[in-house]
Amino acid sequence: MNINIYSLLIFFIGLILGLLYFTGLWLTIKNIHKSRSPVLLSLGSFVLRTAAIFLVLIFVARQGSFINILILLIGFIVGRFILTRRFGQPKKGLKS
Repeated sequence: MNINIYSLLIFFIGLILGLLYFTGLWLTIKNIHKSRSPVLLSLGSFVLRTAAIFLVLIFVARQGSFINILILLIGFIVGRFILTRRFGQPKKGLKS
């Protein structure tokens, strides 16, 4: 398999997107009880996060290689695993 610099760049873009998407989701859930309008916060966060992913996915898809979309997806999933390890499960004794 030939991995070039462009594929590596696509992977890191997917990684950054995954980190941003799931950090935004975590922050939304963490701060939803403090919000004056939880529905607006939830919908606004969802729309912004999804729009960012959609725009980058469209850009990568227009480059013409299906492999780059898969590489982007792998980076996105790796970002999710990194944040799952970072934030993890709640500590014992703490209630949600």
